[in-house]
Amino acid sequence: MKTALLMVAWTIGALVALGLLAWLAGSALPAEHVSEAKRLLPAPAERVAHLIRDVEAQPRWRTGVTGIEVLQRGEGSWRYRESGKNGVITFAVSELDPGKRFESRIDDETLPFGGRWIITLHPEGGATRLRIREEGIVRPPLFRFLSRFVFGHGTTIRSYLDDAARAAEGR
Repeated sequence: MKTALLMVAWTIGALVALGLLAWLAGSALPAEHVSEAKRLLPAPAERVAHLIRDVEAQPRWRTGVTGIEVLQRGEGSWRYRESGKNGVITFAVSELDPGKRFESRIDDETLPFGGRWIITLHPEGGATRLRIREEGIVRPPLFRFLSRFVFGHGTTIRSYLDDAARAAEGR
């Protein structure tokens, strides 16, 4: 019995020490980060731009997105609330150069993370090079550590590009 209690105490102590080390390492990391990725999609730029604009359809083709509620739609801009595996997040999107350049930003300062995506479309023959640059911020030090060393800053971008490639192919 005494040995079992000692093992539990050591295990708890080790977990607390690991958590403290991760928090300290996260505190040493900058809150801001930049991540970028691109993919050639087998569809014309007009189709890819439509995928970006038609947020109501994204739950049908984006992994982990279960619902979209459009809050506001204007000429070249829209706000919506996305539900999914990352919880509920409000976004504001602007079409900066019609059919070629978009900015999507997290529109909720209460979240432990935030930032924006600059999305550009470059036609290449009948295909489109979709490029996403994330300028993000992760506020809590422990989340910074996990984002940098466990999940990776570019994970959401790569998932979006994979999903967009499947949707552009009609799958």
